[in-house]
Amino acid sequence: MTKYTQKKIATTLATKAAAGDEEISPEQQGELKELGEGIRSLGRRSTKQALELGGYLARAKAILPERQLGAWVKAICKFTPKSARNYIAIHENLSAYEDRIVEAAIAPTTLFVLAYADQQYVEHVLSAFEAGEQLTVAQVKSMVGVTPGKKLERPDDTFNAAGLVGLREVAQVKVQQDTVRFIELVTVILTRVEEALKPHENNKPVVKKTLQDKVMLDCRHAHDLLNSIAAPLVPDATSYMNWRAAKLPHGTAWRKVQNLLSLMGGTTWPERASFVPWLQNDVVALLRFVVHGEAIAGEPDIDATDTNDTEGLIPFDQMPSNVQDSVENALEIVPPEDREEMRGMILFDPKPSKRQYKKLAA
Repeated sequence: MTKYTQKKIATTLATKAAAGDEEISPEQQGELKELGEGIRSLGRRSTKQALELGGYLARAKAILPERQLGAWVKAICKFTPKSARNYIAIHENLSAYEDRIVEAAIAPTTLFVLAYADQQYVEHVLSAFEAGEQLTVAQVKSMVGVTPGKKLERPDDTFNAAGLVGLREVAQVKVQQDTVRFIELVTVILTRVEEALKPHENNKPVVKKTLQDKVMLDCRHAHDLLNSIAAPLVPDATSYMNWRAAKLPHGTAWRKVQNLLSLMGGTTWPERASFVPWLQNDVVALLRFVVHGEAIAGEPDIDATDTNDTEGLIPFDQMPSNVQDSVENALEIVPPEDREEMRGMILFDPKPSKRQYKKLAA
């Protein structure tokens, strides 16, 4: 096996520098020598060592041009420039979380994923580790919106490919993009639901309206994305209407997710005593099924809301103003403190052939 000494490495780098536009000064060569010694002293790649290694490599990167850095990394570290970039990303993007990362003993392979994730997803993953969860790299990738599979090098060629093969390639691009956006949205929804439940741990109330304002639109968009990704189109009952997304197979976990997102995208959330148990037992379980890939332990009664076909019906806050006025007039006989709940239970059917109000079961 070839043995690299600091003298040989310095000579090689100096030769390459002389052939290029940039030179390495004796002071820089001395610093590179110190960095090499520091790297060799790290030993095994634990969590803390991964962060320290990233710091050493970042300093080397500041001295050497990229081409020379690759040669130096191979000589000193015995791994590829790509691995070096990953360690540098850990140092540059995760140093602010160093204490939490070391305390949670997150493996370097997982840190490689986190190093390229948005801050909100880093926080979510760290919180999961701190709560005692043992997440795999695949689970973390899912949580931060990374999808496996082949990357299409030239999208223009893909969108010009003919026939069934071309259509399938176009569909693959679309599904990959929508899946990433879907996971991003559901991750945000889960984070906000879990944050909303924290006061309950101290016997404080969970404010439904506050949580609704934070997640309702995201739930609608996530529901649309899930339908776009997984639900086939079926003809509408009225022939001249556009086709609509079908319900996923009855009794399946993804059908429950589909129904949950539809429910949370409206105002018909459970009331009073049933609200927090619904969040804890149904909502969190299904959202964690999506984000973390966790099996659903119980059988959330989300399909109970499916006894009435609500597809295509409009909630109160989206009704035309004249319809809202009619509803408000009808609600005058209802006690003021109960009117908000009643508004959330009324849906409007916009079809010209079947204009009616449908009141959902409480």
